[in-house]
Amino acid sequence: MKKSKTVWLLSLATVCFSTAFSTHNSFALQQKRETILRLHGSNTIGAELGPDLAVAFMKKIGADTVKRIDLKPGTEATIEGFFTNGDITRVIEVRAHGSSTGFEGLKNKQCDIGMASRKIKDEEVEELASYGDMTSNACEHVLAMDGVAVIVNHANAAVSKMTFTQLANIFSGDIKDWSEIGWKDGLINIQARDENSGTNDTFQHVVLGKKKLAASATRWDSNEKLSDTVNADALAIGYCGLPYVKYNKALAISDSGPAIRPTVFTVATEDYPVSRRLYLYTPAIPENPYTQDFIAFALGREGQEMVKRHKFVDLTISAEEHHIEVSPGINQNYQVLYKYLTGVRGAKRLSTNFHFKGKSLELDSRATRDVERMVNFLADNGMKEVILAGFSDREENAVSNIEGRPIDNNYTESLESSCKRAQAVQEELRSRGVSVLNVLCVGSEMPIASNATELGRAKNRRVEIWVKSIK
Repeated sequence: MKKSKTVWLLSLATVCFSTAFSTHNSFALQQKRETILRLHGSNTIGAELGPDLAVAFMKKIGADTVKRIDLKPGTEATIEGFFTNGDITRVIEVRAHGSSTGFEGLKNKQCDIGMASRKIKDEEVEELASYGDMTSNACEHVLAMDGVAVIVNHANAAVSKMTFTQLANIFSGDIKDWSEIGWKDGLINIQARDENSGTNDTFQHVVLGKKKLAASATRWDSNEKLSDTVNADALAIGYCGLPYVKYNKALAISDSGPAIRPTVFTVATEDYPVSRRLYLYTPAIPENPYTQDFIAFALGREGQEMVKRHKFVDLTISAEEHHIEVSPGINQNYQVLYKYLTGVRGAKRLSTNFHFKGKSLELDSRATRDVERMVNFLADNGMKEVILAGFSDREENAVSNIEGRPIDNNYTESLESSCKRAQAVQEELRSRGVSVLNVLCVGSEMPIASNATELGRAKNRRVEIWVKSIK
């Protein structure tokens, strides 16, 4: 009896010790796991590019092994990096439920970086004002370029290009049958992204405008699923990010100018009418020390190489032969146009246009960083001759506003505004030791977008960079 009691007491002690050890061990394991960064927002970025950037970043900061765990493929992933030094697992959280959720996450302190496939809206800027000016270079970081491609099935042989008007009429349901635009009889099957998607927001704002998407449209929470659906349906039409075109046919699109196909170059220069920027948004002074390190990594050489591997358009500067297509009926002053065409003859065009904040002469967040990229490109390629071509929109009155004169929307004002824009870039380059061979003032000639909308006018207010003497 005494022996049995002793055994029982020993067993009880073993159980108690085991439980205590297990509890202590579990607590210790929890202490060895740390979430270092949270990225929320755009599915376009967060489905694949975001997690892969997180994996590469984890390796960059010294993880010995890195594991990607897809909680919900295409929308939720966790990146775990084990660090032998410190015996700790560090975690990066990626949640890709749409651009608006990125701004919500920042507002509610649920994430450190907001991923967005559209520019932040005015109301979101106000909601996040405590973080600083979210449109400033400290908060707004352009990660890559993308084109919202309008896609049809390759069996649709009759349709290769469309205007914004045609697209708006199709996607709103005003045009219902393919026979109305020159193909065979058959109801048009509209494929669209969901409400949270930045891709959808861009398409709605740029193409549809005040029209509403047809109620008959099938909505998708990912580019991948939408593209696969169009590929399986000869009567389908949809829109998706450029990397997701896959086996479909991407249409050339016209917005009151020449019809332009989405290519790496036309998206990089933002000449393609439905090109867009992919953004990372952060507080101006982040509390999380990893935030700025990740931004620097993503915008640096390794991050941009990954952007390219994912078939987005990276921000690396390149120079290409560029054919200028002059569309009849959209130009006003052929003398000005002639000076531009002869001025860039024999030169190559760089893969960026410089844009500005509104109608001011202050470079926007992409242009600010592109100045440095451009200077490095010129140095690396032995560049000797730089030509700047400034453009304005047809409603331009920026010079009047800047100089305090009465507003006068005549052609002279437009021409002067384009000159001042090019001269502003010239000063940026001159301060960095780069001389400019020629400054061309093109006014409102050669519009790449409609002057009827503010978005179109903003695209037309630009500076092109042309170069000669590449080694």
